[in-house]
Amino acid sequence: MDRDAACIPLGHILTYFSIREKPDFEEELGLQTLDTERASRLKHVQDLIEISMGMDHYEAFLNVGVDLSDGIVKDRFISTGQVVGLVDQAVKLFDMPYLGLFIGNIMTVSHYGMAGLAVVCQPSLHEACLLLSRFCSEYFPPLDISAHVCEEESWMTIEENISLAPYTEFFIELNFVSIYNMLSDLAGGDPDMMPTRIEFAYPKPPWGHLYQRYFNCPVYFDRPQNRMIGHSTGADKELPLANRLMALTAEKAFLQRVPTRAMKYLPLKLRNFLIRSYGANPSLDTAAREMGLSSRTLRRKLAEEGTSYKNEVEKIQERFAREYFARGGNSVTELSTSLGFAHTSAFSRAFKRWTGQSPSEYMEKLGQK
Repeated sequence: MDRDAACIPLGHILTYFSIREKPDFEEELGLQTLDTERASRLKHVQDLIEISMGMDHYEAFLNVGVDLSDGIVKDRFISTGQVVGLVDQAVKLFDMPYLGLFIGNIMTVSHYGMAGLAVVCQPSLHEACLLLSRFCSEYFPPLDISAHVCEEESWMTIEENISLAPYTEFFIELNFVSIYNMLSDLAGGDPDMMPTRIEFAYPKPPWGHLYQRYFNCPVYFDRPQNRMIGHSTGADKELPLANRLMALTAEKAFLQRVPTRAMKYLPLKLRNFLIRSYGANPSLDTAAREMGLSSRTLRRKLAEEGTSYKNEVEKIQERFAREYFARGGNSVTELSTSLGFAHTSAFSRAFKRWTGQSPSEYMEKLGQK
């Protein structure tokens, strides 16, 4: 997908540049018990205030082609490239390559506003993760968050839909640390709800030794996926703030306040259809009818977005293959058939093209063989 497509709500990105400002609803809703503001978080807030005094936010946005002078935020969108440009300025100004860890540690439930409230008021941890996944697809489509549960483990995966290089680590760090902190606040010491290990799909960065300050569990690098993994028994446990009415009210308020464009973005709309059609292997003609387009128009519009139907199908096939192996599946024949490959060898070649590893090498890295 195109890094220049304006599909990220400006209001969502401004959340990260107004980290010092906290919503005023937490006291009336009893959220102060969640915002524990541990000493490390307080110090980070104070440090960020001090170093950010030298950053002109208006100028930073102007440098990436976004003029904030008119004060209009609603119905405005920016591109992935512009967001990466903002991060680049902040990392260089603060001289902090580990800025994702730093900001993620500050972001508690209330920093996410109504979106955070809607998530923590879900009935269970699994449902909270599913809502978080939907919010991510709507409000930050460069990343994909998905939740999974199998017999012994449950996990959350974060993957790139659009390349965030050279700041992939920043976005993964920020999300994992902030989610870990929210889990810690919600779990109240319940070990069943806390991650047992965290895996990153990139090599250990020069600041990798800092990760252990933020995660009270084993951390691994150069793994097949970015995953936060815990016990399956914790997935269906009721959350302390479970309240369906409050969750629906907060979600509605958030959706009204921050508009979305992502689901109208054709490649994402197509991917959602392909995910729903898993196993059916829909043709381009079938997908075009679902999109309300002719086959020719769908092909042309995808080309304009820098992709193709074949590319999008392969992205979904790769995602399902990774999920299959992560769940403990080990039959390459079964998987290749379910993904629509005529021969196991064809799937194996495709998988190596996607991941740089053969299926057996990938399983070995996961510790399955």
